[in-house]
Amino acid sequence: MIDTYRGYVNPWECDEMGHMNIQFYMGKTSDAAFHQQAFLGLGYEHQQTERTTYVALEHHIRFHKELFASDLVAVRSGTLSLNNKTMRIYQEVRNALTDALSATLVVDVGHFDLNARKLVPWTDFMRSQAEKIMVERPDAAQPRSQPDGSLDRDVSLDRAEEKGMHETNRSAVNRWECDANDHMNSRFYLARFSECQGHMWAAAGLDRHSQKAKGLATATVEMRLAYFKELKAGQTLFVRTGLEAQSSKTLRYRHWMFDAETGEAAAASEGTALLISRETRRAVDLPTEIRDRLG
Repeated sequence: MIDTYRGYVNPWECDEMGHMNIQFYMGKTSDAAFHQQAFLGLGYEHQQTERTTYVALEHHIRFHKELFASDLVAVRSGTLSLNNKTMRIYQEVRNALTDALSATLVVDVGHFDLNARKLVPWTDFMRSQAEKIMVERPDAAQPRSQPDGSLDRDVSLDRAEEKGMHETNRSAVNRWECDANDHMNSRFYLARFSECQGHMWAAAGLDRHSQKAKGLATATVEMRLAYFKELKAGQTLFVRTGLEAQSSKTLRYRHWMFDAETGEAAAASEGTALLISRETRRAVDLPTEIRDRLG
């Protein structure tokens, strides 16, 4: 693997749970992806002249250990598999001071033509570079509650209505949320889904203020995120969310993002969440009334 990011957890990257918010894992690994692109031959000069890059198609993320304000962060990246137009990459987020594993990301990416806005085959050079950093998927990055291929891709407003999914976000894409590919960066998909969580827990009967009063916090331990449609600056969007109890300590949620003007599906995420004690940072049982409400 190669070094692709080195940075720091800023206080403003931490949420009311006291730890770095999930959107900033995506932000830091998005920066890491640009370094990996450059290694593959898809750097800035190539993007300006040849007009190709790679884009994320699906993320699988496991969160292993919290990061807090002032922690140092490092990311290393490699390749897991390689196809004609796509490859699967691996990103490993660690506490740079202790070397503790904080998160693992397995990402399906595609070679993207910035003019035609479609996937194209990798060049021989890109393939040879990808093979230089080929690694095996470690046990820590294997799926647990979110198996490969399990994400529900049949996303539509009709199905959201059938499932009783309620609206948890309505917003617009800001220009500063878009990257060099001229579309909303993956960090801000996750930022929207992170904001949805407050509405989701409130609908479950345990809003953020109630959690704090009870000495509780929430954490996502594993998730999948797939992208169906580019969103650009000025476009509007909304998210529908569904939630169900999975076990005595875990909840399974789904967020479906739609283009607000067309109703087209833009992205989908499914995750496994739990309640934790703010004091011990360990998982606690879901309150009986929450399990009864969710079924």
